[in-house]
Amino acid sequence: MTHLPVQIELYSDVHCPYAYLTVYRWRKLRAEYAGKIILARRSLALEYINRRPTPHNIINAETPILMLEELDIPYHPWHRPLSEWPVTMWPAFEAIKCAELQGPEYADELDWAIRQAFFAESRCISMRHVLFELAEAVGLEMTPFAEAFDSGLTKRLVLQDAQMGWETLKVEGSSTFVLPSGEQLSYLALPKVKMDPQRNYRAAAVEPAPCSGPACLDLYRQLFDKALNNRESGVS
Repeated sequence: MTHLPVQIELYSDVHCPYAYLTVYRWRKLRAEYAGKIILARRSLALEYINRRPTPHNIINAETPILMLEELDIPYHPWHRPLSEWPVTMWPAFEAIKCAELQGPEYADELDWAIRQAFFAESRCISMRHVLFELAEAVGLEMTPFAEAFDSGLTKRLVLQDAQMGWETLKVEGSSTFVLPSGEQLSYLALPKVKMDPQRNYRAAAVEPAPCSGPACLDLYRQLFDKALNNRESGVS
C-alpha cells in the first residue's frame, strides 16, 4: 500500500536563531525522509505577538551562543550598518508563501536562503529587491512570484499562520513542531538562553540542550518516526 507523505508543521520566525538551527538540522535529514515527511512551514511572526520590531539586542546576545551547537552552520555576526537592519520579517514571510505557490520544494529553498541571508550575510531581508534576488537565485519563476508578492496575495496567509500559532494552538515559541495528532514539541534538541531584560537583554544563563552532536539528529528522527508510526497505527 502506497502512503502519502506525513505532513508535520513547523511554526517559526525567520529571524529566530532557534529556528535557524532547527531548519539547518531538518535539511540534514530531509533526503532521509524524502517521500515520507513533508515539513509545512508556518509563519510564527514574533512581531505579531511581541508588538515590536526585530530585536537587535536580543538576537545579538543569544545567536552566538546558540550557533555553538552547530559549528558548520553558516553564521556571521551582523556586520552591516544598523540602518540596514531588517525591522520587520513580514515581507520575508510573504515571499516564502509566494514561493510555496510554485511548490513546497521552492518554499523550502527560499526559506533557507532568506534565513542564511540574514544570519550569515547580514542582508536586509525586509527589502523587496533582496527577496527577489534570493527568489531568483533558488530558481523561482519570477513573473508569477512578482505578481503574487506585489498583489499582497499571501499577506493574509501570514497573518492566519501567526494567529493560529499564537492564539489557537498557543505554541510555546519559535520553533515548534506540530504533529498530525496535535502534539507539539518546542525547541527540540536545543539549549535555551535566558535573557535579563533589566540589563538590556544580556544573556544571563544557558539551559543546556538534552543532546550533543549526532544525538540531536536522532531526536529529530524519533519525532519523524513517531509521526510515521502514528499513521500506521491509525492515530490522527
